[in-house]
Amino acid sequence: MQRFATNAALAVAVVLGAGGCAYTHNLHSGGAAKYPDRNEVPVATNFETSPQLKLQAAEHWRRVANDAADGLAKSLPPRSALHVARACDTTGCAPRPCETTFNRVFHSEFLTALVERGYQVSSVPSPNATLVEIDSQAVGFTANRPQYRYAGEPVELGQGVWALRDTVTLVDGAGVATVHTGGMDSNWFRTEFAGGATPRNELVLTVSALSQTRTYLARNTRVYYTSDADAAHYFCPAATVERPQRMRVSTIPVTGDCTGPRCLEADGRQR
Repeated sequence: MQRFATNAALAVAVVLGAGGCAYTHNLHSGGAAKYPDRNEVPVATNFETSPQLKLQAAEHWRRVANDAADGLAKSLPPRSALHVARACDTTGCAPRPCETTFNRVFHSEFLTALVERGYQVSSVPSPNATLVEIDSQAVGFTANRPQYRYAGEPVELGQGVWALRDTVTLVDGAGVATVHTGGMDSNWFRTEFAGGATPRNELVLTVSALSQTRTYLARNTRVYYTSDADAAHYFCPAATVERPQRMRVSTIPVTGDCTGPRCLEADGRQR
């Protein structure tokens, strides 16, 4: 009986010792990152959270055009002469962006925004005018990307007991509580978040101002979400080719000023 008790005590000591060893030695130490100090590949991490506007209406396009004009105005002299180039669908050298619905509307709104800011915008190229180019690139990513979901504030009701409080009191800069809007919507203060899942489509929009020597004088780039249901406004319609025996080819109409020479020969001659 005594030998059995001694063996049992020894077994308990071994178990406790093993448990203590497992607790004191963290296999994923790696400092604060909690990864091994040495790894075969870099560890994938997320960027810090940042807001990104979602385009959902033509009014939003107007605001984007005004933002782009403000971006150029920071670097261009006031009341300078500008010519906003309109991209053709194709040239004799390389493909160019097509004329999407967004491209057409943005071009018009951008012209309006520049004129309203006092710039002399010419409809044709001019030797004295600064060339302004617009580049819009629609990009599609995988579907079902993670979406931020607001879930209220954690409140500790007691030791180890937590709940989510789903009300917020908004105050202004002076510490005065804001007045609640009418209606039964208790989430009125969360309207900054776009509804629905995270869009899979985004728009990269760049406007550039170039001198006669093709030197960049100003440049403004912004990235926006676009509604997946409105993807046709931003993406080029794909050109389709019929079967060879029919010899029918469907192409995208060329718009804009495409009448000049398309490219240069190696010796500088136009063709």
